[in-house]
Amino acid sequence: MERAWAQNSGLGWRGKHSLLIQKNKGSFFFLAELILDIKLEYDHPFKTDHCGTCTKCIDACPTEAILPNNSINGSKCISYFTIELKGEISNSLKGKFEDWMFGCDICQDVCPWNRFSTPHSEERFNPHPDLLEMTKNDWEEITETVFKKVFKKSAVKRAKFSGLTRNISFIK
Repeated sequence: MERAWAQNSGLGWRGKHSLLIQKNKGSFFFLAELILDIKLEYDHPFKTDHCGTCTKCIDACPTEAILPNNSINGSKCISYFTIELKGEISNSLKGKFEDWMFGCDICQDVCPWNRFSTPHSEERFNPHPDLLEMTKNDWEEITETVFKKVFKKSAVKRAKFSGLTRNISFIK
């Protein structure tokens, strides 16, 4: 709902990849909301879709999860498979995940509006230092102890150790 609320409050428009886009920032940002019991002056909804005829995100999606109506078929999205799916990933998807073992940002990486994005300055968003030193071999032989240490305060815990190791095996 955050995307719809953000668009209705005038913060941007929903791109074909379904994410909110701001002209001067792209789509690489977090949305949050405050629920208040005070009256505020309303902003005007953002009504213009500045994606136009661009289909870069649709064309780049290796699993064809992005639909032409600015929505995602969640059952085809790499993020769904690598974060939410609890079972096995279908072999029919082998080779389509590139190196994505948790989530996916392909649609954002190709979005022309993201040329305006800027790196964050929030220290708490930085990866664990050990994570940056991991080699391909370290990933393939990751232990639950390393997983718990490196991803202690990370969203990667959503996939659990078993999910992450499943994902790593799947993309090998």
